Amino acid sequence: MNKNRIIGISIVVLIMGILLIVANLYIDYNLRKYSVYYAHNMAHKEGTHPEMAMVLENYDLVYEPDIKGIEYRTDGGHMIYNHKNSIGNLVPTITFNRTHEKGQYSYYDNINVNYEFDESFTLIYSRDKSKSLDRMNPKTINQKALYKDIYKNFGFLVEANVNRKPRINLQKQFNKKYYKRFN
Repeated sequence: MNKNRIIGISIVVLIMGILLIVANLYIDYNLRKYSVYYAHNMAHKEGTHPEMAMVLENYDLVYEPDIKGIEYRTDGGHMIYNHKNSIGNLVPTITFNRTHEKGQYSYYDNINVNYEFDESFTLIYSRDKSKSLDRMNPKTINQKALYKDIYKNFGFLVEANVNRKPRINLQKQFNKKYYKRFN
């Protein structure tokens, strides 16, 4: 009798453990797959761009529209090329670099300027490669025009994912995880 009770309790504990692991994996999957939707519906500080940050950070799970002239590179780097708006051999490119401690985003425009952003997709610095490799102060950049250019070239990624509603809405968990980062 004691042996059967121990086996029964062990099976129940094992099943509960497996269910807990599966539930945690689903929560992580849901937060990443629908991150653009959650970011769009989260309050954030002006000057941050959580939707674009989430598209690039969760590139492996968000929807990638099949558009002629757009190239997605998934061989180790998260790079997206927009050949439609290239000038000569300069192709607008956007990327997320996971090797940085907090993640860093880069945007290369079609006039040979490289822009670097922090984890909230706020401009840190830029380099005009045609003139010099010195860092330029972000205060000297017309940031409104810069973000307009980024969204002109890659805003289709946000648009394709912002209205994808999850079956189970985990907005509160998303806000708990990312609110400080974007405020």
